[in-house]
Amino acid sequence: MSRRFLIVKPSSLGDVLHAFPAVAALCRESGAKADWLIHPAFSPLLKYMPCVENAILFQRKKLGKISSFFPAYRELKKDLRKNQYDAVIDLQGLFRSALIAKQAKAPYHAGPEKPREGIAKLFYNKHFSQDPGIHALLKNNQAVAQFLEKNTAELDFSFKLPVVEENLQSAETLLANANISAEQKNCLIGLAPGARWITKQWKPEFFANLIHELKTRIPQAHFLLLGTADDIPAAETICNLCSSIRESITALCGKTSLGDLVELTRMCTLFISNDSGPMHIAAALNVPVLALFGPTDPVLTGPFTERKTILQPENVSCIRCMKRQCADMRCQDAVSPVNAADRAVAMIRNDLARKNINIIEEK
Repeated sequence: MSRRFLIVKPSSLGDVLHAFPAVAALCRESGAKADWLIHPAFSPLLKYMPCVENAILFQRKKLGKISSFFPAYRELKKDLRKNQYDAVIDLQGLFRSALIAKQAKAPYHAGPEKPREGIAKLFYNKHFSQDPGIHALLKNNQAVAQFLEKNTAELDFSFKLPVVEENLQSAETLLANANISAEQKNCLIGLAPGARWITKQWKPEFFANLIHELKTRIPQAHFLLLGTADDIPAAETICNLCSSIRESITALCGKTSLGDLVELTRMCTLFISNDSGPMHIAAALNVPVLALFGPTDPVLTGPFTERKTILQPENVSCIRCMKRQCADMRCQDAVSPVNAADRAVAMIRNDLARKNINIIEEK
C-alpha cells in the first residue's frame, strides 16, 4: 500500500500557499500522496499541487450552526475515514481543526508543540517545534523536516505553481472579453486594493494616484484591478478617479475564480498589493511584488520571494501594531504614490527593457 498523509491547513489563502513547499517536500521525500483538509473557498488551489489527490472540505460555516452542524459533521467524518493515513499533519494549530482531524484513521497525529490554541495540543501524539520569529512558510518547512526526522537543509523545498490549462484558458477569455490587446498584455500591472483588515487596505486614492504616476512613466502599461466582490467599491472609486485614463484599466474584482486569479497574476509584469492573499499568489509565481505593509510584519507574513519590494514606513512609531481598527491610519499617509511609482519602475526596469518597452524618465 502506498503511503498517504492528511494535511490540515484549512485557510487562509496565504497560509495554504505557504504550506505548498513543505507538503511538496514531504511527498517527494516519502514517495507519498496527500489529502488536504481545506476550506471550500481555497480548495481550487489544490489543483496546483500534483501530489494532493483529495480535497476534504472543511465546511466551517455549516459546522458553526446548530441547524447544519450534525449533517455537515457526519459528511466530514465520512470523508476523513475513506482512507487510512500514515499520519495526520496539522499545520494549523487550532482547536476545532485538530479536533475534527482526530476523526481520521492514523497512528500519528502530528502538530505544533506550541499551537496557536494551546488546547489543540491534546489531539497530537507527535510534536514539532517552530521558531517564532521566522516566516510562516519556513515554519511549515521546519514542521515537515522534524516530522521526517531530518534537518531542513537535507530536504528539497523547491516548488513552482504549474500552469493549470483550464484556468489559463479561462483567464485568457476574460482578457479577450475585456478587449485587451496583445500590446497591452505585454505590460500588465496587477493591483489588489483589498484586504481582510481595514487597516491593511490602502485608500483607493493612493492606488489611483499610483496608476496615474505609472501610466505617465510607462505609457504601454495596462492595469488589472483584482480581488473579490468585497473589493468592487474600491475598484469603482479607483476607476472614477482615473477617468482620464479609464481605457487603460480593466476592473475584474468579483469576476474571477481563484484559478483565474492565479493565471492572471502569472501574466503580470508587476503586482502591487496590500498585505493580502493575492500578494502571496504573486510571490508563489515569482512575479515581482510591490507590497504595502502597515500594521503587520512582513518578516513573518510578507511575500516569500526575492522579487519583492516592501513599502512600510519606519518613521511611524506605531508601525506593525497588529490592530484591525485605527483612528488615523498614519502609516498609509507616510507612503507617497510618487515614491511607490519610483520603486515599482526600479523593480521592473530590466524586464521592460527585455520587452523593448520604453520608460519615460522624469526630468
